Amino acid sequence: MNSNTQSYNLLISHNQIQVRTKEFDEELCSWGQRNIEQGVIIHDSYVVFDPLPEDTFGAYINISFKSEFELNKETQRCIVVPFFIEPESILSVASAGEKFNVELVYTPGKYNLYYEVCEGDEVYYQLTFIASSVEVNPKYIIDDPWGGEKGRELCIGKI
Repeated sequence: MNSNTQSYNLLISHNQIQVRTKEFDEELCSWGQRNIEQGVIIHDSYVVFDPLPEDTFGAYINISFKSEFELNKETQRCIVVPFFIEPESILSVASAGEKFNVELVYTPGKYNLYYEVCEGDEVYYQLTFIASSVEVNPKYIIDDPWGGEKGRELCIGKI
């Protein structure tokens, strides 16, 4: 399996982990009631995930580009969304007060982005990008303790 991975220790606050190829945009990371319920705001090149714990805390974010997705055995929540990496853009992972530019080798284009909330000794997160010519319907991959139901589709945009 083709893979390259990088980890970031991100200070997570304001209930958001942003994955984006655009500059910060307050409107794109503004939560509607349905976004809060589903735990994600989905835009084509700007996605905001709910980290689930409420406080401000540090956690590792592991970002990978792989040829296929494999569910982590410590995953508590898993969501897949479509994500477009624009040519000549910079992919970054951020929260309200901190941002890291992803320094992995990747090609602009369409991806299926898998978001996993994992719990080992501490909570950590995995973001897995799988190149795809077909845009995936955003959905939960597994049942989870926060109301996610395997196969349930998620809405795109602010809702």
